[in-house]
Parts: sequence; structure tokens; C-alpha cells
Amino acid sequence: MTAAGASPDRFAAVASFHGGNLATDKPDSPHLFVKNITGRVYVAGAIEDASFPEEQKNRLEKALTEAGVDHLVETYPGARHGFAVPDVPVFDPTASERHWAALARLFHETLAVA
Repeated sequence: MTAAGASPDRFAAVASFHGGNLATDKPDSPHLFVKNITGRVYVAGAIEDASFPEEQKNRLEKALTEAGVDHLVETYPGARHGFAVPDVPVFDPTASERHWAALARLFHETLAVA
């Protein structure tokens, strides 16, 4: 999101899966750079993730909404940070499949050539 905010003409779609610290109190927090994003944004967090608690999800959602960015921010029930990485103990096949489907949909809807 930080890169897309800095170079909006280079990003038609931005996705984050089990990203953490996306909306902190730090001056370099990604949510502070979304105002210039012109592409679509999809963020999928894990419901059990200390690096992306509900407070951060709400702060990110608010920043994207106020910036007028086309976006969806959601958390996956039962998933833990790292849910889409098959060789880690927290791998969640259902959440992983959901994230791959969401990413394919984002790319299809955003990057498809008519």
C-alpha cells in the first residue's frame, strides 16, 4: 500500500494477505499513505493475528474510505497469521483457498482486457 500510494500510476490492484502492522501509530504506517492510491485494494487478515487486531482493521478501513479508495478489508474466521503458507503450522487450507480465489477475482476484475 505504501508503494501504491507513492506511485499510484503503477498500481491497478493491491492485495495484502495476512499482512501485519498496516495501521499503526507509527509515522511510516501504511495506512497513512493510501490517500493517493487510484487502484483497487484487497486486504485479508487473519482473525487471530496480534499484528493486525480489529483496531488496526478499523483504522485501515477508515483511511481507505476517507481517501475514496475502492477497497475491501476483511478478516478470515479461524485463520491465524500465515494462513496461506503451506509449510507452516498455522496453514489453513480453507483460508488459503479463499485468499487465492479473492486474488484471482481481484486480478480478473481489475486487469482483464475487454
